[in-house]
Amino acid sequence: MDTLTDYVQWMGDFPISMTGFRDADALVLCALSYFDLSPVFSTGAERIRVSECKSMIDAGQVGVMITGGDKGYPELLAAAAASKRFGELVMSDYCDIFRPDPPLQFSAVCFHDDTDFSFLAYRGTDNSLAGWKEDFMISFTRTEAQELALRYAREHIRQGRRWYIGGQSKGSNLALYASCLLEEEKRDAVEQVYLLDGPGFCPEVLDPYLLEQIDAKTTQIVPRFCVIGKLFAPEITNTKIICSSASGFMQHALITWGIDHGHLAEAKEHDTESLIANEAMDEWITGISQDDRKVFVDELFDTLAAGGAETLDEIRTGGREGLEAILRALAEMSETTKRTLSNLPKYMMRAGMEKAKSMLASELEEVRKK
Repeated sequence: MDTLTDYVQWMGDFPISMTGFRDADALVLCALSYFDLSPVFSTGAERIRVSECKSMIDAGQVGVMITGGDKGYPELLAAAAASKRFGELVMSDYCDIFRPDPPLQFSAVCFHDDTDFSFLAYRGTDNSLAGWKEDFMISFTRTEAQELALRYAREHIRQGRRWYIGGQSKGSNLALYASCLLEEEKRDAVEQVYLLDGPGFCPEVLDPYLLEQIDAKTTQIVPRFCVIGKLFAPEITNTKIICSSASGFMQHALITWGIDHGHLAEAKEHDTESLIANEAMDEWITGISQDDRKVFVDELFDTLAAGGAETLDEIRTGGREGLEAILRALAEMSETTKRTLSNLPKYMMRAGMEKAKSMLASELEEVRKK
């Protein structure tokens, strides 16, 4: 199974205008959206080719804004910058907005070729607590990042070009939100929407039937072990399951997704363990009222930040003092939040037992038939 970097190197001499746009290209461009391009655009340039990033990449000036480390991403960007297929694409309208309180993490960038192809990519969640809190907030409200995503699409999508929209994780939710709420004229300019393992709409917040407006032009791609993409799961007709080089929840990392001879390395079905997790998560979330979700999210992230950390990495490396502050904050949580936290492992265990009983019953039935 090839990696995304292998794909870029294999297809590098062929521009998109020659081969047409592929699903794997969407994965590459959404991965590139995770890079902090502020140094690239700090000179005042409004448009710059991907190839022009190479010197900054080599100098380590372009960082990766992603949770869980940057393994594989710098190599992917370097390969893309050196290729004709991606290196000759022009990047424009780079936007990166961050605010810790109230939480806001939003970033987007557009890619264009010299014909009429354009791709609008929304970045997923970075390593900040603010970014993660905003993710949780979609369970009880519309977020500012979603509204910015819609405004960005309205401002930049124009007739006369073939537009593609995509994102991974949180970026997928932003792509979904913007695509569904675009005015018809601008939505008609969109050829395809790519949703890469991201959550859908909380039904109490936004009407899931909005998906019907874009279903025919939407491709959803999720890994075999899929949890994030099953939250308020968007019901998309063209959904593909992709193999990953990682295991368990780490399959959410886009850089681990596999390519087979220039196309997605598809799997036939989801991992059984992820189905158990999905069932438990669904039961857990639906068992919490919308108001209680807000209380839970506010208190959870106040607790995580109690030691002064602003990122997940800082929590992990905060030392004894930071841990003690978090433990003190845990003790002061409301009964609502404590009950919500304690219920998740119960649901996970119950779902696992029910799944095991179901599988055992099926096996016994097969033995009986023989």
